[in-house]
Amino acid sequence: MHGPRILFLPRTPLAAEILSDRAKETLESLGQVVWNKMERDYTADELADLLPGTDAVVTSWGSPAFSHELLAQADRLGIVGHAAGSVKHLMPKEGFDRGIVVLSAAAIIADSVAEYTLWAMLSAQRDLYRHDRFMKTERGWREPDSNSSHELYGKAVGILSASMVGRRVVDLLKPFRCDVMIYDPYLSAADAEKLGVRKVSLDDLFADSDIVSVHAPVTAETKEMIRARHLQSLRTGALFINTARAWVIDQSAMLAELKSGRFRAVLDVFDPEPLPPDDPLRDLENVLLTPHVSGFTTESRLRLVEAIADDMTRFFAGEPTTLDVPWERLSIMA
Repeated sequence: MHGPRILFLPRTPLAAEILSDRAKETLESLGQVVWNKMERDYTADELADLLPGTDAVVTSWGSPAFSHELLAQADRLGIVGHAAGSVKHLMPKEGFDRGIVVLSAAAIIADSVAEYTLWAMLSAQRDLYRHDRFMKTERGWREPDSNSSHELYGKAVGILSASMVGRRVVDLLKPFRCDVMIYDPYLSAADAEKLGVRKVSLDDLFADSDIVSVHAPVTAETKEMIRARHLQSLRTGALFINTARAWVIDQSAMLAELKSGRFRAVLDVFDPEPLPPDDPLRDLENVLLTPHVSGFTTESRLRLVEAIADDMTRFFAGEPTTLDVPWERLSIMA
């Protein structure tokens, strides 16, 4: 068969979740696809045997990273598409220096996280989860304080990081005419103006927001960037949302402030994960917990390989790709 040789690395159980019929047809239309037909991931040694003569590789969760030894076997490799989240540790600088294009489908996951974030704002502002709990566990009617129900319209919303998710949340908030603030040292004043947001300091973001939503990546700079003073400055009755990583928050300080009951939180990420059964967060009435699911929907998972396959089609047609990640961006990406 003519055309490029493409390795598809995801194991068969994962492929059943992320490989749509359209994605499969698109990849097979490009050339010869070597499918992983095992229920496990390839080892690095197995991948090394497959790389010679390969033009493209589709990776996902569990795929081996490209070490120097693997790159030595990749004599024709021109593009790698990661149908999952972070590509931060997938390809060393050596691969970028060779001109290998690295694609990331993280933007697809970002759509789902942004949608979850909007849901969290709407449902928590109205205290809907407490109403649900009261009606089911206590078989009651309207017991939660009606003063705890608020609109999202016109609220001051602080977005921590103009990341892929953060920018999507800004777009979703536009119909609600919120006063949107962003803290991100890498966001230029010109880009902030284009987004229609105010660029503020981290201290001001916490002090001036009705809702704070965290979308910062895991980097050396973001380790416990949210400290006790930030949480203490939140307005009484405020809403705090974290769909990024627990890495960015002083966990002890967050727990201490949440125990006061002064503000509410929706948390999807924790340290450690899974969250231990006896973790005190599980006992707090003012906290809604979900088990790191904000980025996972049936639809988004099936779109992952589709996005990679579409961009590989552009690549082999000599057209610009849309999901490529330059080496320079990796240091500030999730």
